[in-house]
Amino acid sequence: MTALLFFVLPLIFTGQPFMMTIFSLVLVYTLASLGLNIVIGYAGQISIGHAAFMAIGAYFSALLTMNFHVPFLIAFLGAGVVSGIFGFLLGIPALRLKGFYLAIATMAFCVVVEQLLKSWDYAGGNIGIRNIVPPKLPGISLASDTAKYYLIAVVTFLIYIFTANILKGKTGRAFKAIRESEFAAQSMGINISRYKLIAFVISAVYAGFAGSLYAHTIGYISPTDFGLGNSINLLAIIVIGGLASLSGSFIGSVIMVAMPFLFSRTQIPMSIIFGVLLVLVVLFFPRGLAYALQIFNIKYLWRPYTALKRHFAKRKKAEGEFINVLGKKIHYVEVNKNAKKTIMFIHGNFASWRWFKPVLDRLSDDYRGIALDMPNFGRSDWIDEITIESYARYVSGFMKKLKIDKAIVVGHSLGGAVVQKLTIDNQEMIEKVLLIDPAPPSGYKAAPEAYAALELYKSNADLLKKALIGTMPTRSIDSFIDELVADALLMKPQCFVENAKALEKYDYREELKNLEIPFKILVGKQDLIISEAMAREFEQVMKNAKVEVIPDCGHSVNVEKPDLFLEKLYEFIK
Repeated sequence: MTALLFFVLPLIFTGQPFMMTIFSLVLVYTLASLGLNIVIGYAGQISIGHAAFMAIGAYFSALLTMNFHVPFLIAFLGAGVVSGIFGFLLGIPALRLKGFYLAIATMAFCVVVEQLLKSWDYAGGNIGIRNIVPPKLPGISLASDTAKYYLIAVVTFLIYIFTANILKGKTGRAFKAIRESEFAAQSMGINISRYKLIAFVISAVYAGFAGSLYAHTIGYISPTDFGLGNSINLLAIIVIGGLASLSGSFIGSVIMVAMPFLFSRTQIPMSIIFGVLLVLVVLFFPRGLAYALQIFNIKYLWRPYTALKRHFAKRKKAEGEFINVLGKKIHYVEVNKNAKKTIMFIHGNFASWRWFKPVLDRLSDDYRGIALDMPNFGRSDWIDEITIESYARYVSGFMKKLKIDKAIVVGHSLGGAVVQKLTIDNQEMIEKVLLIDPAPPSGYKAAPEAYAALELYKSNADLLKKALIGTMPTRSIDSFIDELVADALLMKPQCFVENAKALEKYDYREELKNLEIPFKILVGKQDLIISEAMAREFEQVMKNAKVEVIPDCGHSVNVEKPDLFLEKLYEFIK
């Protein structure tokens, strides 16, 4: 969306070259600070001399095009290569330095480059280089401010995509590991020196590209343009925008580059404005404005859409039927009503009967299939007590109401805990139990930080959708996922957190020891919620429990591979 906006901007500010130059400078500094963010934000190194690489790129490109008439494209690429070489040369001695000492070394490099340029008469000395030729591509003249802007926009966009791919891959993971702990990264086999050098070289190449674009856009460069003050500005850009954030480089550049023009007619010194801004960001947004905007988006901007989605989900006509159980309406869907043997399907957290729809659609005519919405879920009524025991009580009441006897019961995730309690209290009603990635007999304890995310799900449908997709990694994303999200939003709001707490409060190990009923537990190898060790707890507690690991599956074999699930179910029944 941001990229599209920047490609449309020239249409809005047609005939305003001053504004186009500001936009161009914002993108140039976005490119330069993107490289600095790789070194500091992602690789955890300190560099306070980044403007020196911009100077190298700017002077190299300007001198080649003006004195040797080298095409701009070659000069531009050469600027990145030469800056990268200097980044490599600086990175080698920097490998032995850390923290404050590395900061001093990079700062000294910046000062040395500035002083050398001031004393180099061939490059204009203190005066610098004037009348730098505008960029030109084969057959295309880019002399206008709009044309220059589009060139910078395309280059920045391509490098942004390239950087995002690097950071998602092996190199990006290595950078982050080094940032968190060099000792731990080395113990995992990561070549610390190699990846530090890669970070320095990439950042230098980006700065060289930015310097070249700066020179040919402004048309004039001097050593003071790339002094220590500019390096501090680049550092401020990533601190204000957000360390380890690709969008942070852009946000910081907008503030640091565009803001001076907004306050140019006031009497307030920019040093005071930037100083106050830095203090406010460090105090209230220590991870930068990009992170603050991301949190604001997650917490608030999705609320109207989520409320609308919940509203339409409530108004949609319910499939199936309702029955009164213990004074509450319980919704359920039934297939093959006349079959003699019954299979009960009990869903998990953030779920409904629909999680078993792919199974019900394929269920053999030999079996009566019933999937219900437990109270507080889907179309069923809400209850006050949010415990595994209360859910089991309503499920047993539901079975008695429908006169279900000797059923095969299937439980998924939280539903696995409910089925455990249901079986303990109603052994005469249950023939066999099959559990899909169930909460273990001793209870499931979520990480403390997970509760903040659970609270967000009820007001952010996008975040909820991503969480549900994460439970079924091998299923393609389709309209069925949106149906599951809509049903999840019908859950009682308090349950988003309280259900997780309910899973921590039970321990059925002693009661399960005495059960004679056969248990089969399916657990996905790719499940990020329930581990194989958790599933094996059933075998340690029960003599009639058998665990089977599904290799290419996540937390939800019933929706990821319904045919495979039914195959396992039929084998277990027969």
